[in-house]
Amino acid sequence: MEADEIKGTSVRAVRLYDKSSPDHSELATLNRRGWNETEGTRGIMHTTMSGLVQILVVPVSLFVGACSLAFAEEPQIAPVKILEFAPGLSIAKEAENISGSACAIASEESYSCLLIGDEVRFARFFSLSNDGLKSGEQVFILPKEYKAGEQTKEYDETDAEGIAFADGAYYLIGSHGLNKSGKHQPSRYFLYRVTVDPVTGLAGDLGTKDIASAQVTKSGNLEKIIATTPELASYVNMVPDQEGINIEGVAIKDGQLYVGFRGPLIAGGATIGSVALDDAFRNPSASLTLLPPIKLGDGQGVRDLAAVEGGVLILTGPQRDQAGPAKVCFWKLGETSAKCHGVIKAGPDSSKPEALTLLETTDAKFQVLIMSDGANGGAPAIYDVPR
Repeated sequence: MEADEIKGTSVRAVRLYDKSSPDHSELATLNRRGWNETEGTRGIMHTTMSGLVQILVVPVSLFVGACSLAFAEEPQIAPVKILEFAPGLSIAKEAENISGSACAIASEESYSCLLIGDEVRFARFFSLSNDGLKSGEQVFILPKEYKAGEQTKEYDETDAEGIAFADGAYYLIGSHGLNKSGKHQPSRYFLYRVTVDPVTGLAGDLGTKDIASAQVTKSGNLEKIIATTPELASYVNMVPDQEGINIEGVAIKDGQLYVGFRGPLIAGGATIGSVALDDAFRNPSASLTLLPPIKLGDGQGVRDLAAVEGGVLILTGPQRDQAGPAKVCFWKLGETSAKCHGVIKAGPDSSKPEALTLLETTDAKFQVLIMSDGANGGAPAIYDVPR
């Protein structure tokens, strides 16, 4: 990959991959070199639906001026690159409600990524390159119908809110809370495991609109585990906007499943709990261990989690169901504070950053992909988070 100067600016135009080149390796090159960043201005590459590439030169000062003043005392991170899906996500309930994503890197030449929208019953594979994001196949994680005694009922959306990858499988988690009307919908209370091919990172069986993929295992144990956790029991029958249970992030580290709650906020801090991953699937009597509440800012809960070297990255946002300031925070397990950077949104002010994906780790930074609920196509963007 080469870079040519655009005269009159300090931004560099990136010459895209020649796919016929023998050393073409998309995510591997991304991981080795990172995404190009400029000084004084940002060169933002958009891959259009026709496959053409547009480069927008935007002064950094415009990004900073758009940042919420709520976290003015904290350092801010602006997008290194704003991306688009090609082809675009054509199903509105998916495109406007992206709530989680993760990537699995098997080798420098083999990887996959998976995203979920919380109002559908499928997840979608996608891939990354310096050209942008390429949407792939749907994998159905929830069937259309289920048996409730003698009755046959239809599942609602998964309300899946987070994705993690570990040991050859993607893990997706539902919100485990009531809907906005205070109703209990069974489809919101599952933890899913989606096993993938160790070489391609994809699912061999994708399922259909009626039948879930054969690669999917789901468990309802976490609902019981949360209900018997003393610190959380009183929140189980409350709606999310009134401090009810609302899981939005998941991470896996050293055999432990970490779940991040948008709500409730306990003692004014964000709530993260952990349980052995095997127990989450096999042992409904297991205990959830709550870590000490984390001070992330007034009214700030967890919107997503990503396991990283030395700890966990937390994507934050308002505990209430509303747009507002977002941050990415590096948190060491068990501590009550975290090192945070305010996020300058790639999407509109009304968007809610909800999906955090680790792309690269260096001595200086974590490079992440952030996508948002409330922005058509998720407003995907690459950020560098200083370590």
